[in-house]
Amino acid sequence: MRNTFFILSVVASLLLFNSCQKSKINTPDTAKASKLDGNSLSAIFTNALPSTDNGSYYDPWVIRAGGYYYYCGSDGGRLWITKSATLQNILQQTKTYIFTPPAGTLYSSDLWAPELHYLGGRWYVYFAADDGNNNNHRMHVLEGGGDANDPLDGGYNYKAKLAATTDNWAIDGSPFVYNGVTYFIWSGWEGNTNVSQYLYIATMSNPYTINSERVEISRPDYAWEKVGTPTVNEGPETLVSGSTVNVIYSASGSWTNDYCLGRLTCTNGNLMSKASWTKLSTPAFSKFGNVFGPGHASFVQSPDNLQWWIVYHAANADGSGWDRRIMTQQFSWDGDVPYFGYPIEKGIPIPAPAIDPSYSMPVANGTYRIKSKVTGQCLDVPSGSTTPGTQLQEWTDNGNIAQKWVFTSLGNGYYKIKSTASNLCLDNAGASLNAGNILIEWNDIGGTAQEWRVQDMGSGYFKIINCHSLLALNVPNSNTTPGTKLEQWYENQYDAELWSIVP
Repeated sequence: MRNTFFILSVVASLLLFNSCQKSKINTPDTAKASKLDGNSLSAIFTNALPSTDNGSYYDPWVIRAGGYYYYCGSDGGRLWITKSATLQNILQQTKTYIFTPPAGTLYSSDLWAPELHYLGGRWYVYFAADDGNNNNHRMHVLEGGGDANDPLDGGYNYKAKLAATTDNWAIDGSPFVYNGVTYFIWSGWEGNTNVSQYLYIATMSNPYTINSERVEISRPDYAWEKVGTPTVNEGPETLVSGSTVNVIYSASGSWTNDYCLGRLTCTNGNLMSKASWTKLSTPAFSKFGNVFGPGHASFVQSPDNLQWWIVYHAANADGSGWDRRIMTQQFSWDGDVPYFGYPIEKGIPIPAPAIDPSYSMPVANGTYRIKSKVTGQCLDVPSGSTTPGTQLQEWTDNGNIAQKWVFTSLGNGYYKIKSTASNLCLDNAGASLNAGNILIEWNDIGGTAQEWRVQDMGSGYFKIINCHSLLALNVPNSNTTPGTKLEQWYENQYDAELWSIVP
């Protein structure tokens, strides 16, 4: 498994501050999944995540602790937590209300974007609130119990207001620890008027005290960050891998279809200098198909700790603005930098987070044919060529060595897939991120363009997803002509992306 730690997770918090059992998931979305090394049951769901009240949900914050997922949310006037064994059902669980503010305080109204963290041996909830006047929005924190495995063990009490010396408008605060130092990042105004929201960072002396002046690390620079007025950078969250710190933030107006995610990256450890942060010049995650305004994300791993999942909100429909729903899907890593791909459209079947490694890696190491559901033809190396760069095709199932592929688990939820005929790898040509890009065989050079997720879709069929592009092995237009060249394509509900893996 890659040497990456998730700074927002409970495990990282425990390390820096102080066995899942396979089971049937009994939900209406449960689907039988035929496996080559036995039979199992794998839950299939579709976005958006169902909720008990079918209401509008926003600013999702999800963590794992003690073998369960926890969602910390707000209804504007109260803060609550749900607990679930499965990520896809987390909004169907009973809400435990943890805080209703008293009237007449600076934090009595408009409670936004709560986050639940275990720091310094206790649970804390960070949230923005005001006195009924948006100009007075500031960050505040609750203190809870000390059981690292159960954030619902014990009540929550108001602890403190969080502010730098420059005590201006502030929302979407999030703490994290890096190299033994605790930091707080948030979105705020430069002055006292709502012109634009910038991202700021400061250090903390404890989980409820900022002890430095704020430092700006981002403001809306690119056109994709400036849709809507005022212009917005908000919702900063941290993903850390090795010595690389990534801040994933939301950009443009949250009420627009163009709300999206951006990424800042720091590799030199000097987090308190804006010059240390490099901004990705294009969105890291933006609208696609029937998904509008994807933003304000949190990140969590599957129960087997092999898969990484992004949880975000998106507009319920084109132009619906703040009428939003919660969505989730897998993402991957390109070295120490997260890659989110594109939003998987609503209604597309998605296997739930893996319960144990046999779900993340459902195919035993061995030699197989990869056979299309839609055409009945096999992934084939034309004439068994041993030339690197040969474009791969589908061909009538003939049992020839050119149709045999060796699957080798990499232990991280991905496989290397090699041609038996040539000993060359199934490869996303040129490490392209583009749908429609050709697939080739190439020398074994490592890298994510030669890593493939095998995704059990039930009934004996699988999707084969490239780690680098997050696009699926596809028969173009379901073409049944032998010799049709194969490609990578957006995940969809069509059989052209379904394959049986046959010994």
